[in-house]
Amino acid sequence: MTSTSEGLLSAVDDHTTELVSTAVRRQLVIRTTGIFALDNPALGDAVADRRPLVVWTPSVERLYGDELRSYFSVHCPSGFECFLLRRTEESKTLGAVTDICEFAAEAGLRRTSPMVAVGGGVCTDLVGIAAAVFRRGVPHLKVPTTLIGLVDAGIGTKNAVNHAGRKSILGTFHPPEASILDLNFVATLPRRHVVNGMAEIAKVALVIDERLFDLLESSGSQLVDSRLREPALEADALVHRAVHGMLAQLAGNVYEWGDYRRAMDFGHTFSPYIEVASEHEVLHGEAVAMDMALSLCLSSALGLMDDASRDRALRLLLSLGLDLAWCGIDVHKLWESLQSICEHRAGHLNLCLPTGIGIHTFVDLPDIDVTMLRRAHDHLAAVRIGRVATEEDPVSWRSSR
Repeated sequence: MTSTSEGLLSAVDDHTTELVSTAVRRQLVIRTTGIFALDNPALGDAVADRRPLVVWTPSVERLYGDELRSYFSVHCPSGFECFLLRRTEESKTLGAVTDICEFAAEAGLRRTSPMVAVGGGVCTDLVGIAAAVFRRGVPHLKVPTTLIGLVDAGIGTKNAVNHAGRKSILGTFHPPEASILDLNFVATLPRRHVVNGMAEIAKVALVIDERLFDLLESSGSQLVDSRLREPALEADALVHRAVHGMLAQLAGNVYEWGDYRRAMDFGHTFSPYIEVASEHEVLHGEAVAMDMALSLCLSSALGLMDDASRDRALRLLLSLGLDLAWCGIDVHKLWESLQSICEHRAGHLNLCLPTGIGIHTFVDLPDIDVTMLRRAHDHLAAVRIGRVATEEDPVSWRSSR
């Protein structure tokens, strides 16, 4: 056996040689305040004056453009480049990745120079893929500026684009060197985007963290109204628990090798269909909430979750301002879309279902059917804002399977 700094080389037999990679990739998740303040070293230290390419969005340029340029001028005396990314979820395609890579080539981005994504989930996804493929891989950093980015897209290891009418069908696993989180960004978001991010926090709460659920239940609506400014201690705890919960789940299966049963896929089985079918008029977090509502009803129908817990969870989603159903759903097409989900998960649906608040299990495609799915959707569509099933308004379609 031969050992190197990044691998082990050994002879398996006379005809086969094995190379095992031992390279370790470290990802820092740094929480800070006032990220573009000139005396805040967090982002500057992470970039380390390596002539970065900063990729930002129009909203970031409008709100923080002068601050950002001043910050990089001070912390990157060797120089930096900026690229304005004008893309939405609907246009999050390989063409956008190519645009970033072509600009990087024209700018002479070195192999050791990082790409820095400053924007929402579309921006961090596109930069993550561009960094993975440009010169076969350059470093990158993520500065998420939306709530959904702070607790989900901006801290994960995988990045994806949409292609040929399929959500996130092409992508890479390329961890950022650092994700730098500043909760102050949330204060500038439209309310809809705050609510959008709350869905991903509720996801973590419902399947792995009952204490986070309790926090959302007691303070969630107030935090939405204040854009996570008040109450401050609860806002900090909310983001901390959501981020830690996500990272703890990722840590056990960073590259999804071999095990495709992932608790963090809760809310991400039916939602891809909703996003694509709505032509992305339904935002990602909104679709995740609708998916979670369907899953809660299916879990109850299967006898895995009691009705009281299901209704408590549905009330939470409503209290955060999230809709439980989309009127444009074609249930048969939704059912057919599960084939692609099964293909993505190595032949199994691996549908994550809560069995209580903060606990979960997995079921497979044969455990559910299109009739159950229709009943769940029809029930949710009939729910008025702020009202879920009670003893006087029971769910009468519990499965007899």
